[in-house]
Amino acid sequence: LSKIEAGKLSLDEAPVSIGALLGNVRSMLDERARAKGLELRVDSAPFPATLYGDPTRLQQALLNYAANAVKFTERGSITLRARVQQEDQASLVVRFEVADSGVGIAADVVPRLFSAFEQADNSTTRLYGGTGLGLAITRRLAELMGGEVGVDSTPGVGSTFWFSARLRRNASATDSGANAGQMAVDGTAEQQLRERHRATRVLLVDDEPVNLEVDRFMLEEAGLTVDTA
Repeated sequence: LSKIEAGKLSLDEAPVSIGALLGNVRSMLDERARAKGLELRVDSAPFPATLYGDPTRLQQALLNYAANAVKFTERGSITLRARVQQEDQASLVVRFEVADSGVGIAADVVPRLFSAFEQADNSTTRLYGGTGLGLAITRRLAELMGGEVGVDSTPGVGSTFWFSARLRRNASATDSGANAGQMAVDGTAEQQLRERHRATRVLLVDDEPVNLEVDRFMLEEAGLTVDTA
């Protein structure tokens, strides 16, 4: 938050896969949701395969919302959504939503939710933990990415937190991936991983512990999120 407010946080420009992003967040929280008996769903509209933005910051913002939803929902379900809100030839604005069947939020609290160190009420920290910074950071990230944030909530029914971000189209590429062969010629394997699969979650399996450790380190250096077995 301090880096954002000081103007020292710069965004990356890398390929963004909306489906992979939603899947990553779901996989990170699925075990926690299942432990509480919650159903974690993904509902996404179709998107072009050649969008560009900062996948790491998009995932961070969505994960903030989704982790809160799991924390504050005791029964029912949580749905991660992505929709096209606005588009033109150069870019499109994507709206990400996290809808839950949790405790909900009173209307008089909503206007201050996205301020730093604010929470719905004084009992939240004692009961659930947290600092009240997650929503403030998500708002700043969304604004840096040309978007906004908001929430629709009914106490006792649930909440839908949303943020939007503007993603650039790649005018020189086609959704069919016709340029993939040229990328293979022009770049090393590590460069391709960074450019095309950054923040993707992968499973690395090996029967030699040293191999697992070395390969995990190399893959994480290339921008992947690694689970091992």
